[in-house]
Amino acid sequence: MSKADDVITWAQTELGKPYIFADEGPNSFDCSGLMQFIFAKVGITLPRTAAQQQAALPRVETPRPGDLVFWGEPAHHVALYIGNGKIIQAPHKGAVVSVADVWGTPAGYGRVSGVGSAAAVGVGALTGAASTVSGWVSGLLGSARNAVLEWTVAGLGVALLGYGVYRIVKPQLAEGWRQTTKEVMPL
Repeated sequence: MSKADDVITWAQTELGKPYIFADEGPNSFDCSGLMQFIFAKVGITLPRTAAQQQAALPRVETPRPGDLVFWGEPAHHVALYIGNGKIIQAPHKGAVVSVADVWGTPAGYGRVSGVGSAAAVGVGALTGAASTVSGWVSGLLGSARNAVLEWTVAGLGVALLGYGVYRIVKPQLAEGWRQTTKEVMPL
């Protein structure tokens, strides 16, 4: 499991807690306090406010799970992108930490160094496929997403390993078959 998965898991444990302006947890949060709190759970320090978090992170065009989503320039709101067009946020007074669709027109996305992607796998060719699977699975299964993703990636790994063995052994099998055929049916 990646740090992005861990951050998302920590954010999910905070669902339902109330929004209180300038609160940093653990019983209530404002938007940037929630981000600071959940990233600290995986050993990553973020600045305190949404504007400071926005200024501290490199911008990215396309978000990955684990990235931050900012509204305003400088930012007045921040949320955690969890994939499939969804975020976890502490939205406003009177609301609770919740999952929502990315709304309005975000000012941009920031990538937290050291988090990686929730769909990160060891084989580069599988990264895009794993991201697609991650988004599809998260939409269908919610919290079971991580287990399904791990089994999918493990299955793809076993398939790639089997294919590699086949490619190594195939020439030897073909040569053995040619030798057998010459002995049984000489030319």
